[in-house]
Amino acid sequence: MKYTLALNYGSSTLKYALFGDLKRLEGGTLKMGDVQQILLSILKTFKRIDLTVHRVVHGMDLDSPMLIDGASFEVLKKLVAFDPLHNAFALTGIELCMKELPNVPHYVVFDTSFFKVLPITSKAYAVPFSLFEEGIKRYGFHGISYSYLLKEASKLLRKSISSVNLIMLHLGSGASICAVQSGKPVDTSMGMTPLEGLVMSTRAGDLDPGVVLHLLRKGKSLEEVERMIYKEWGIKGMTGTSDMRQVIEEYTRGNESAKLAIHLYVYRIKKYIGAYYAVLPKLDALVFSGGVGENSPLVRKLVCRGLEKLGIIIDERINQKGQLPLCISRRDSEVKVLVIRTDEELEMVRQLRRALKG
Repeated sequence: MKYTLALNYGSSTLKYALFGDLKRLEGGTLKMGDVQQILLSILKTFKRIDLTVHRVVHGMDLDSPMLIDGASFEVLKKLVAFDPLHNAFALTGIELCMKELPNVPHYVVFDTSFFKVLPITSKAYAVPFSLFEEGIKRYGFHGISYSYLLKEASKLLRKSISSVNLIMLHLGSGASICAVQSGKPVDTSMGMTPLEGLVMSTRAGDLDPGVVLHLLRKGKSLEEVERMIYKEWGIKGMTGTSDMRQVIEEYTRGNESAKLAIHLYVYRIKKYIGAYYAVLPKLDALVFSGGVGENSPLVRKLVCRGLEKLGIIIDERINQKGQLPLCISRRDSEVKVLVIRTDEELEMVRQLRRALKG
């Protein structure tokens, strides 16, 4: 039996799990802080680790999984510039694991690999093609989660992966939406970085670049603006907190800033659902996942309200249940609405085992 430690570096948490082959043996979720101290405490927990696999959010056009050696580690260093929020955490964790476990093979799985097949119309910005060739294009993120959700949704729908058409939502601290046609991603809300798209806990999502230029002209430094757009805007900027559970609770109490934040959050999601519905030939299911998507019946209800014209009708009673996976659509709903608990750690281990078996 191979013991694989999967490490999932998010924007606000570090999730970890030890697998014996494909069976999860132990694991947990820790609030992101000093990555080295957190990781050292995790490594001390386990007596045997044969492999490690790390989630790296931004991999540009690199394939997954990738074995980490001296040369590939240098590549990872360069990728931090594309996503300083996530990739820097991962780089610190990988470096520590290589030091503490020198005789263990270390691998990474990139979120971006899932989206390598995006059509050019979804991948390109309307900029000179020379910039596209330099890497200024849309990559997409949460790909590990979407890869897992695609498999699980197909099982629940009793359809082959190659035949399903889905709109999938990963709603966590970071949030995105993905359209899948015939089992392959055809569009997604995040772009060159995880800043584009939906409203998030600390990121505004879609934003006129002129806002950034305006702040720079007003005298803000590049570092100040980078901190703002990654860590201080979005839900936090509107309410003072990035904790969606607290914001949802305040919403139910009638707090005006919380109501505005949730309404903007939901409205942006609906806009993307409508856009993806328009480009897909048909829609089999709308999938909710991520911490908010899995645990907030209120957000699911608000998102689906008014989508009856698209054939999306949820059963309010079932929507309140907590045992996942769930199909929360009514029997007369043309489109299934699924709630699936994502498992990025398992998906990383699956991909690594498949690659190692060749």
